[in-house]
Amino acid sequence: MKFGSSLLLSSLVLALPIFFVAASSSHAFEGCNAAPTSSLVVNVRDQGAKGDGKTNVTPQIQKAIDEVAGTGGTVYVPDGVYMVTADGAASLQLKSKMTLKLADRAVLKAIPNGAKHYSVLRIAEASDVIITGGTLMGDRAEHQSKAGEWGMGIRIGPGVQRVTIAGVAAKKMWGDGFYVQGATDVAFCSVVATRNRRQGLSIIEANRLLVTNSVFQQTRGTRPSAGIDIEPNRPEQKILNVRIEHSRFINNAGGGIMIAGKRGYTANIEIERNVFEEARPILIENAPHVRSTAICENRHIGQLATPQGGLNAFAETVEVVSLQTDCRSGRDLRFEMNRGNTKKKTKKKPAN
Repeated sequence: MKFGSSLLLSSLVLALPIFFVAASSSHAFEGCNAAPTSSLVVNVRDQGAKGDGKTNVTPQIQKAIDEVAGTGGTVYVPDGVYMVTADGAASLQLKSKMTLKLADRAVLKAIPNGAKHYSVLRIAEASDVIITGGTLMGDRAEHQSKAGEWGMGIRIGPGVQRVTIAGVAAKKMWGDGFYVQGATDVAFCSVVATRNRRQGLSIIEANRLLVTNSVFQQTRGTRPSAGIDIEPNRPEQKILNVRIEHSRFINNAGGGIMIAGKRGYTANIEIERNVFEEARPILIENAPHVRSTAICENRHIGQLATPQGGLNAFAETVEVVSLQTDCRSGRDLRFEMNRGNTKKKTKKKPAN
């Protein structure tokens, strides 16, 4: 059986988990179905933003954001390359009750910098935010320092509720394509993270987070270099109710999905019906509340060379496909490596 590159995102079935139907607040969270609640549209070109790939248009785009914030309306970015400041307080800050819509060929490109920390877009202390379409481009090839690893495409948190990221590509970031720390009800729908240096997506602290119909590929440059890394940084941080489905993980240096629970609490993680073209699809470390029965029906595509038949023989690489079939019982562990506490036990000295 061969499962080639013909898999299209449009053929994947969107299935929102039950915990996304009703959020903990009085507002319902629409997940991938979120839409603007107002007909107001502000075009960044009308604010003076040039998409010429040369001019710093951060103030003009921020002005459009401030005008739309709180209305439920939309900031529209037409086709073009828009250079934006990504480091410091001057970076683009999205506000509550708004949509940022990028045209298909619209690019927000980080102006090259030497900062250890940056983000092309930032969402903090806000709710009901939607970002759709277009590309966020990092400065990986032009970064002006070798220090740090935290240059993000979209940074979400702290104090964030109800965010939908749909159809957005994040490429060539100095750090992660997407980063979540301190958010409730977040949906990543048909996003693409490509050639980012540290992670495709980092989840540090979150409750009720969905990843569906998405692609994470070619992450490499500095560790961990995973497609998705689920890893609290501090004991008080929790990652709960995460579902990753119908997505594809391709050639990430650190593997497809990493779950590390040594520093914080991680539970209720569902990983189902994904495709992994990785040497190591899933790695779980010190996360006893992540159940094998919730990691199910995933597909792994590996490469196997046929045995050599002598000096004149040609060994053709064969594509090998594995599918989880008995995972509901918890017996099928082919897709994951589960490492517990690896501290060495000290031998007791014999009594005198």
